[in-house]
Amino acid sequence: MPDAPARVSPLPRGFVNRAARPPLTVRARGPLEIIQVAAFDAPAATAERLSKHLGLAVTATPNRAVAAGDLTVLWHGPGQWLIVRPPAVPPLVDALAGVCGDGAALVDLGHARTVLRFAGESIGDVLAKGTSIDLRPASFPPGACALTALGKINALLHAVAPAVVDVYVPRSYAHTLIEWLQHAVRDVAVEFVGS
Repeated sequence: MPDAPARVSPLPRGFVNRAARPPLTVRARGPLEIIQVAAFDAPAATAERLSKHLGLAVTATPNRAVAAGDLTVLWHGPGQWLIVRPPAVPPLVDALAGVCGDGAALVDLGHARTVLRFAGESIGDVLAKGTSIDLRPASFPPGACALTALGKINALLHAVAPAVVDVYVPRSYAHTLIEWLQHAVRDVAVEFVGS
């Protein structure tokens, strides 16, 4: 009697070959100066002063970010922005204090926020597991930013480039976000770069 052919069991339903997809990389950015600017009663005037000082068009348009070189300005609520850059002299908060005067409050969040850069083709699929924001490129193109919950953690997402998103979270929740990511993502290889 001939040997019966070996039976190959089918892959479990919903199985995705992790090796077939390029990994998603997660890298901590920093150190960074992160200054929150909150205009008191004239957001347009504050935006104009910031634009003149920083040399880029700061906008009061919701969910938009502008960048030039190492400097990024992210919308952070009505009349509010996060201004982000690598550390420099003079400190950013000191330079902006003179620009904004009594028209805005400034808060240095550099030591209170962690910025994680997610990069890879599967970024939309991965982040969609923890947020209700439509992250498809047509709805969340480069330059878009949004305040949201990500894995039940308050976060600011910034589409830096195609397949690159910076995630700003309170520093005390960064480890929790990484743990959520490790548990939530089973069909994508995630590579953590740096500490």
